[in-house]
Amino acid sequence: MTRLRNKAALTGGIALCCFIIFLVLIVKDVFKNLVEDQIKEHTKLKLNSEAYKNWKDPPVPAYMQFFFFHVENQKETLQGERAIVRQLGPYTYKELRYRANVSLFDNATISATNHRSYIFEQAMSVGDPRKDFVTTINIPFATLLQMIKDSSMTKKIIVSALFALKSSKLFQTRSVDELLWGYEDPLLKLGHKLLPSIFPSSQFGLFYGANGTDDGEYLFNTGKNNYMKFTKIITWKGQKSLSWWGSNSCNMINGTDGASFHPLIKKNESLYIFASDICRSFNMVFEKELEVQGIKAYRFVLPKEALASDHPNNKGFCLSGNCHLSGVLNISICRQGAPIFISFPHFYNADQKLVTDIGGMKPNMETHQTFLDIEPMTGVPVRVAKRMQLNIHLESINYIVQTGKIRTMILPIIYLNENALIDDKSATKLKAALHKMNIVTYIPYVILWIGILLFLTSLILAVVACRHKENKEFTPVVLKLLNAETH
Repeated sequence: MTRLRNKAALTGGIALCCFIIFLVLIVKDVFKNLVEDQIKEHTKLKLNSEAYKNWKDPPVPAYMQFFFFHVENQKETLQGERAIVRQLGPYTYKELRYRANVSLFDNATISATNHRSYIFEQAMSVGDPRKDFVTTINIPFATLLQMIKDSSMTKKIIVSALFALKSSKLFQTRSVDELLWGYEDPLLKLGHKLLPSIFPSSQFGLFYGANGTDDGEYLFNTGKNNYMKFTKIITWKGQKSLSWWGSNSCNMINGTDGASFHPLIKKNESLYIFASDICRSFNMVFEKELEVQGIKAYRFVLPKEALASDHPNNKGFCLSGNCHLSGVLNISICRQGAPIFISFPHFYNADQKLVTDIGGMKPNMETHQTFLDIEPMTGVPVRVAKRMQLNIHLESINYIVQTGKIRTMILPIIYLNENALIDDKSATKLKAALHKMNIVTYIPYVILWIGILLFLTSLILAVVACRHKENKEFTPVVLKLLNAETH
């Protein structure tokens, strides 16, 4: 009996200790802080570390999809009718990317250049870019029009005659391959011959010179002294940045030539990304929780305000009075004076007038929204889609006969869907790491359950000891009564 009571007391004491340990661990967040410290430690760009290897040679495949807008009624458009376009695509290219010329410095910074190449993926495309043709605006021609639109009448007449001599028209038909990667333009060829300092090349393409090249040197923060600054861009091409994360058109999966984000993401946090192709940063805001490849993630999106004409961040893109419609930004300063505007595809989230001005626009959130799905504990992006549209501002110019009676409009040329999804191997690896982290954070609750089981065991032992004592006291009394009756 004494032994049972001792066991009950010992078991109860251990149970009490478990409860106390549980309370201390929960109040102090000991294991949670331990996990977070480990995450922060791994979120540093150190030579030969896993974070460094993924940053330098991203393991997750990324794809660039191009969708062109074929002008169906070019003759009628020149006569002042509404332009009608038909979407062609996708033409999909796999992006091969890596960082080169890496230099690690003692002040918690690292410099590198971002290199990328494109390989055509026939299985993910609608046709052959060398054989498929698109009728669209002649961008070099439209750019020269922009340059002379405020010139004298005499100069305009002379230029119009030159355009006619070179058979240059406002619309042209080119192959997808030519429009993307370049072709020799007769006007640029003449300009390059006469004024090579102004016209450095006779070639033009929407992505001419972008295949197999880099976009300049970046200086990043390694996150060594502050995990919140992990891969933050300090300078790009020697110019100081303003809280920009990532690089080059928001390519953001697992450090792929773009943004890697700090861990421990909060829902009320804004994630800043940098688009070098238009020389500016954007902030993404939380939209919802979801699951990607079995991984719980937060979705951050580019809000409607990102391209709003009245937003303070867009003030520098409001030029020449071409900024009264919300949903498009004038980026001509980044495009050598070409009257290029960016928007979301099909003018999604833009002023309704932009949609109705062009026939064939069908904006919708599912296929035209830019988003980032990120695992919040580690800060690893698991899925991303950057969708942007290039448009050109058109108007009729007096004495330039090639512009006809065309309406003033913003005509879509092409939209890009730059996307990536974490592959099975990387997803399995991430899920295993998250599982280990979860096990560690569950330790206090394991201790709590052990304490509860020990407490119940202690109660059972105490009850058994108590009943044993009662039975022992009851037995002698019964025997005395029985003996009295027999005598």
